[in-house]
Amino acid sequence: MDQIWRILGFVALCASPCSIIYSVISFFRTRSFLLRSVEVDGEVVRLERSKDRDRYGYTYAPVFAFTAADGKSYTVTSDAGSSPPGFAEGESVKVRYEPENPENARIHTLFQTWGAALMGAFGGVFCLIWGWLVLRRFGANW
Repeated sequence: MDQIWRILGFVALCASPCSIIYSVISFFRTRSFLLRSVEVDGEVVRLERSKDRDRYGYTYAPVFAFTAADGKSYTVTSDAGSSPPGFAEGESVKVRYEPENPENARIHTLFQTWGAALMGAFGGVFCLIWGWLVLRRFGANW
């Protein structure tokens, strides 16, 4: 059984740098998006339920609409969903979008904007700590 724990510890330590690299890449992509984008008012028009139910239920992605500076209206489905839903239909939201590509838009909240970078960072730190604790407890036999 100790051997299984050692293997899990090594896997966690190997996953940690991958997760942290993902977080860093997500951070710089989001930062770049924020520098290129503009903010406008928008509205959540509906909540799109995930196709598959997991053990916690369905997730709900907000579908939001906004009018860009060129006067055209856009409707975008968020990449980030949650359970329970983080928004209500008809809710007013701040939206950031790229003027040269208005379909690339995000609701401007911490989770919707920075979620990928934060989850990668938390996952990386968790794997690093967990892997270190497991190997410390069960011995690495270097």
